Amino acid sequence: HRGFDIYYITEVLLLSDIGIWGTLLGVASTIIAVFVLFGAFLLHSGGGATFMDLAIRISGRSVGGAAKIATIASGLFGMVSGSAVGNVATTGAFTIPLMKRLRYPSALAGAVEAVASTGGQLAPPIMGAAAFIMAEIIGTSYLSIAAAATLPAVLFYFGVFATVHITAQQEQLGMVPKEQIPSWASVITIQRLAPIVLSFGGLAYGVLIGRSLPTSAFYGIIGAIAGMLIALLFAPKRSIQIVSQENEIFQESLDLSETVKASAGALFLARLRSALDEGATGLIIVGVLLAGAQILVSLINTTGIGITLSSMIVSGGGDSLFLVALIVAAICMVLGMGIPTTAAYVLVAATLAPALVSAGLEPISAHMFVFYYATLSVITPPVCVGVFVAAGIADEKWGRVAKRAVMLGAVTYVIPFLFILYPDMLNPGINIGYIESVISGIVFVLAFAHLFGGAKITSQKYTDISLWIIISLLATIPSLITLVISALAMFLAQRLAKLRITEFALKRF
Repeated sequence: HRGFDIYYITEVLLLSDIGIWGTLLGVASTIIAVFVLFGAFLLHSGGGATFMDLAIRISGRSVGGAAKIATIASGLFGMVSGSAVGNVATTGAFTIPLMKRLRYPSALAGAVEAVASTGGQLAPPIMGAAAFIMAEIIGTSYLSIAAAATLPAVLFYFGVFATVHITAQQEQLGMVPKEQIPSWASVITIQRLAPIVLSFGGLAYGVLIGRSLPTSAFYGIIGAIAGMLIALLFAPKRSIQIVSQENEIFQESLDLSETVKASAGALFLARLRSALDEGATGLIIVGVLLAGAQILVSLINTTGIGITLSSMIVSGGGDSLFLVALIVAAICMVLGMGIPTTAAYVLVAATLAPALVSAGLEPISAHMFVFYYATLSVITPPVCVGVFVAAGIADEKWGRVAKRAVMLGAVTYVIPFLFILYPDMLNPGINIGYIESVISGIVFVLAFAHLFGGAKITSQKYTDISLWIIISLLATIPSLITLVISALAMFLAQRLAKLRITEFALKRF
């Protein structure tokens, strides 16, 4: 660029509305701030323990139950958490040792937790705070962003869940012991469900009556506090102690070992203080992060490097939208390495999303595309921070965890390209395009799950791999005929794979 002196840069960064006091810091100090508090109050009101118990109850006694618990629990936590790495550290402290106790390979235990925690950043309502920033950048409503992100997020978790299930069948992984499964009667109670129902109920109420997002989140916080009071005041003292002991992952942060013997009022104050502490810490992290990101975006716009990079990518890709998208995907994962989800999205949205828009993609599809690949940098080697944390908890070499994580999350590396093949995937509603995208996504995800889960149709390894790849490719062709063929092929192949598993189990017996 033509060069700027220090006085000009200082004026732009500190005095103008495109510098540090720009859009990102404005969003951070209003919408994101109150949602960070909402997540902290929800988790510390007892909702965190209920999420974990629900996950154990739903999947603990199925094949690969411990890994499925990690998938469900990390997804629930991640939906209201602003950090994939923080999610790994929090839920992984419980789920990874549980999987290892049941003799799961350490690499698989760490990989399941890392992938599931990363997926929470892709799922509404918060999406690691990126949903609010994306709505601001594109100039659309938050609800439209959340609605667009729903189907891809469902496909992600469906893919991870299916891969875990198939891997567990192939490797004969064990279930959670029956005595460690909480009963439905202990989970589905007014005291346990009140924090979740009232917090999300308050949030939904605010949105439905037309209040702003910060006000709606405030209603959710009030609901979480009310649910916390209900859980403590109307539950017997003994049940409070049981819940506290079961919720191992919150023992340190809430110091329940000391407060559980005290009255419900003292326990309420302890939880309230913990929620405020965690919320305040989250606010500091997000505020500083987005202030720094705003400086970066300001310099990208001032120097014109974003436009230059977009022009280079478009010219390099020529007339092929897929080639442009492939180049953008690779650069996104490099730029996002080692950076928290929100900052990674801001960086690639400023530099790479315009290239996709220039190549003919709709703005929401372009931004969702770069967001996915920026997020995947958390589990993509060589700088895969989520994998590093999971490997530390699992006491395993990070390279082995990274390899399993990439295999488990393989479907996510391709889902963004479905946004290009099926634009209606991000436009939910009763229309033929959306229905086709749902069928295509399900068949494709199942085929990839069987491929990377090691499912066998024949006795020939490479024949099986080729068949799963053919089915997945058929599912991506935007044609009703190929969709029907791929769905039928998937059904037949899945039945044959199931017969092979049954035959193998009988031989072992």
